[in-house]
Amino acid sequence: MNIKRKLSIGILSVFAAVSLLTLTSMTIMDTKETNAYLEITLDIKSENRGSAAGVYLKYKQPFLKQINGATSKELLIRTKDVQVLHGFESEDEAKAYLTTKLFENDVVRELKPFLETNPEIRIYSVFKN
Repeated sequence: MNIKRKLSIGILSVFAAVSLLTLTSMTIMDTKETNAYLEITLDIKSENRGSAAGVYLKYKQPFLKQINGATSKELLIRTKDVQVLHGFESEDEAKAYLTTKLFENDVVRELKPFLETNPEIRIYSVFKN
């Protein structure tokens, strides 16, 4: 067997192993099922929405990695307000997030200058049949 063929087989083997690990980790990540949503509605003037979106982007990954039961986080923009929709595995985890240091000390503190009114907070259970 020549060197090029051995190298090609080696590279193909490494690629296959990386692909398998990626698919395995994706399958593990997908096992988190969203059973509850935390919706936070924010009254933010249109000229401040870019800065508020920066806060959302800054804390999205820490939320997904550090908060127990977190499954998703989306920013929804309407003409009259902005909503942040957080997915959780359970209602209890959604409620618990509201008392975390990440939420109280970081997110709330950084968003406060942009808020026109107090945020509206709602927690929903997902209907499963």
